[in-house]
Amino acid sequence: MVELNDQNFYYSNIGGRLLGNKAREGIILEELAKLGRDDFFLEVGCAQGYFEKIARRFCQNVFGGDYTYEKLPPTKKEFAGCHFAGIEAEKLPFKDNSFDFVLCTEVLEHVPKWGNAFKELQRVAKKKILVTVPLEKGVFWQTVSIFRGMHTRGHLHKIGSSDLKQGISNGWIVTRHEIIATPSRHVNKVVGKRFGEMIGMYAVLLFEKNETKHKTKAKRK
Repeated sequence: MVELNDQNFYYSNIGGRLLGNKAREGIILEELAKLGRDDFFLEVGCAQGYFEKIARRFCQNVFGGDYTYEKLPPTKKEFAGCHFAGIEAEKLPFKDNSFDFVLCTEVLEHVPKWGNAFKELQRVAKKKILVTVPLEKGVFWQTVSIFRGMHTRGHLHKIGSSDLKQGISNGWIVTRHEIIATPSRHVNKVVGKRFGEMIGMYAVLLFEKNETKHKTKAKRK
């Protein structure tokens, strides 16, 4: 049975740090800190609610969902005011434009029809979507796969940044794109610029609604 502290362990243990989890977490925390008190936040694939606890520091309307109820966090004081539900990423049970910020980290590679899930993120998001994926096409995960194939890790797809960029709908633009290759944020930026995704472990992309485009269309109408 998965314990609540497993995600905390995942982000803070030595193995997690070497895999760049702390660096990736730092980017996510920076974006969460920009939430407003009245913003609506959703994490698709929330597991034990690690980021929901953090999001509660910045906004009041916090939602999390995962594909099995067993993965969801138990009701405790630290989750007071958070809302959890068993959901399918390919068919989210929310109305269009329901959330100001949607987080989906290390999830799409597990979803049978990841493109449909990505469309759903865009449908329910109103302002921002932050997605992270392991770079299975890169040297690191290709090497790992020699000893432990991607399917044994539950990964069904090799998704890169270019795949995600091609999957965005009109009105969405990429405003942040970082490659995680080491625990160091500074080194990651240098390595990312020089070698691209082939040397990276994870890609982090922030998508935002292009408000300028929407305002221009509104004026024309």
